[in-house]
Amino acid sequence: MNFIWDATIRAKEQGMSKADITYTPAKDGSPYYELAFDYLNRKEAGPEPIPVNALYRFSAIFQYLLHPDVRYMLEKDKEEFIQKAFDCLLHILCEVDLHHGITRQECYVRKLRQELLAGIFGEDAAALLQKFPQEKQLAVAEELLHTMKCGSSLLGFSHAFRRFFPKGILYQSRFSPQELYVYLDEPHEQDREKEWQMFCRLFLPLDFSLRVFWDLHFGILGLEGTMKDDIALF
Repeated sequence: MNFIWDATIRAKEQGMSKADITYTPAKDGSPYYELAFDYLNRKEAGPEPIPVNALYRFSAIFQYLLHPDVRYMLEKDKEEFIQKAFDCLLHILCEVDLHHGITRQECYVRKLRQELLAGIFGEDAAALLQKFPQEKQLAVAEELLHTMKCGSSLLGFSHAFRRFFPKGILYQSRFSPQELYVYLDEPHEQDREKEWQMFCRLFLPLDFSLRVFWDLHFGILGLEGTMKDDIALF
């Protein structure tokens, strides 16, 4: 680790929140490294305060605040204030680092993820999404943003379907185009059923009806692969 954003990401991977991280001015910092740990190859962040050589990148901000002559003249309570101010400023600068280069699209996706987890799109959906890893939460928010931009449609539904149910097959009725049939090719389990119901509430257009088949495919005349002994009743 060499940068404050690196330490923040490592701490998150360890299950720590940003509030658990404390930055402190390094006493013996190297001019070649931003973090001043005792050894260079350290991979853990915390729980003790993280020593930072703030002059490595932010000398314009800290060169007066951390000057030895200035700190020598300060009383003890003011020295404590400098420590707290240093920690707050490093947290702000770390957030700038973490958001550096982020696109408008990513901002919208992250905001939608927050709203999903806050229950804006339903308490059931929020409770289920909290069990998902962050990457899957962001994927749901990304597909939802696409639906909000382009409108609810069969094309958008099928795109999201292929992303979240990659083994599944989506059929559209030739005689009634508003009727859909889905084969998921997986066991019918309660947790997966809840996920499927949430998926349909978020992405299925209102003017479409849908029938789902889980581990057994229905037979289709002319397709030998579907005409097996174990088939679902259509």
